[in-house]
Amino acid sequence: MSEEAPTLSSKDDPLDNGGYGEFTWDDFVKGKQEESGLSSWPEVERIRYVSQEVWPEEQATCLTNLGFPTTVEEGGSFSTKFTEDQEQAAAEASYTCALQYPQDLKYSQALTRTQLRTFYAYYRDALVPCLQGLNLDTGSLPSEETFVEGMASGTAPWTPYDTMDLASADTTEMNQKCPPSPSAEELYGN
Repeated sequence: MSEEAPTLSSKDDPLDNGGYGEFTWDDFVKGKQEESGLSSWPEVERIRYVSQEVWPEEQATCLTNLGFPTTVEEGGSFSTKFTEDQEQAAAEASYTCALQYPQDLKYSQALTRTQLRTFYAYYRDALVPCLQGLNLDTGSLPSEETFVEGMASGTAPWTPYDTMDLASADTTEMNQKCPPSPSAEELYGN
């Protein structure tokens, strides 16, 4: 007597992400190689994955330790100082640090439908009202099902920024007052 394989609903399928394949470490390395602008790359061992919250500090510390003074900026970015003649070495250092202290690959996966529903709820309940409170036009929020399927398939993605004139908006203030996405804890449970 053979056992039938259990059927999974989309809520049980961790890769239910609109048919996108899983993003692997090899994909990550290849992307970093393409971004680096280098023609050959140093051998780099990953030291550890880091969270989104500490990633800028880890990158800044790593780059500084490799001889490129780096400071963390407000909003989670960082800036590195180097001269024009150090450009190649800075690119190698950046590549090295990116591979030694990468963000967990879960942040690079296509979002599942469950995560897209979390985004929708955040847009509906927090982001759209906040942006409208700043007198910004967010356009009409589609239905949840239209949003989720459009985002999952890539055929009809929607964000509250689609109808906005971002060139004339103070995006720094806007993003501080109205964070553009739900927290990592809400999306990934960490």
